[in-house]
Amino acid sequence: MRTDCSADRFAFAPIAGRRVEAGFDGGVITSDAGALLLGQTDRVIGLIDRFAGCFHDRRRPELIEHRVETLVAQRVFGIARECRIFCA
Repeated sequence: MRTDCSADRFAFAPIAGRRVEAGFDGGVITSDAGALLLGQTDRVIGLIDRFAGCFHDRRRPELIEHRVETLVAQRVFGIARECRIFCA
């Protein structure tokens, strides 16, 4: 089934003073910029925090070095990169 594609551009909040823009008119390209899109989406919908809330942390609090949210974020971004979600 063929889909209708749009060449519209989407703007995101600036990161480190630089404009972030997503466009779909670049042809076949490879980029890790999808990580920026995933991060911005997470900030809007709270994906990582909501997902991390599914876990019951039974670790001893005095020994915790990294919050569950941090560990979940690391894994989600790692899987996304490994699966090449961000690549054409």
